[in-house]
Amino acid sequence: MTEVGVEDAWKRERVARLSTIPILRAIDNLPVRDAAQLLGVNIGTVVKWRASEGSATVHYARADRIAIRLGVHPAYMWGREWWQI
Repeated sequence: MTEVGVEDAWKRERVARLSTIPILRAIDNLPVRDAAQLLGVNIGTVVKWRASEGSATVHYARADRIAIRLGVHPAYMWGREWWQI
């Protein structure tokens, strides 16, 4: 049996992207301009996410920042999927 070192643990593959569906649910009733300001993204990004109908993804670091801006932990929005990254 080989011993796994710290360096090896950091090399494992990470799921780098998460679905935008939880974000879209959080901003469902907001106008595009207000949603963009709340999330800290530009208006075009919100328009693109809404047009994708949930097929768009977001990098896990951006997902973390957005969740914080919404006042919640990312695990609250993405559940188990968050803990798998």
